Amino acid sequence: MEITISIQPASEPIAVMRPRGNLDASNFMEVLDKARELYNNPARNLIIDLSEVPYISSAGLIAIHQISLLYSGVPQEVEKNDKEIIRPDFTHSSSARKHVKLLSPQPNVEKTIEISGFKLFFKVFNDLESAIKSF
Repeated sequence: MEITISIQPASEPIAVMRPRGNLDASNFMEVLDKARELYNNPARNLIIDLSEVPYISSAGLIAIHQISLLYSGVPQEVEKNDKEIIRPDFTHSSSARKHVKLLSPQPNVEKTIEISGFKLFFKVFNDLESAIKSF
């Protein structure tokens, strides 16, 4: 999977992550790792541009969920074997996702986001300018 990144200037930097290709079990950790890298330097706000993702599996949805927990400040723990895990706090409301927005999902991906209930927690935008202004 190819992932491109751009940083949008704002009062706080906003990263735009653009994965290209299917988002599934074969590459969801790559997307999660890239988001973690961006969170640590330089952006605490993220737009995930899904315009070039024709398909998203449950593993892809898990990646987006874990990214939202990371960006909302849910503490991460490290096991003895140095494997990082995220222990989700299921008491989080939609406000936990205020630092992650979704942009331009293709029709099949948008349907998956809708069916999974993610639209209840994530704002989905059709243009970058509106997504940036939402922060």
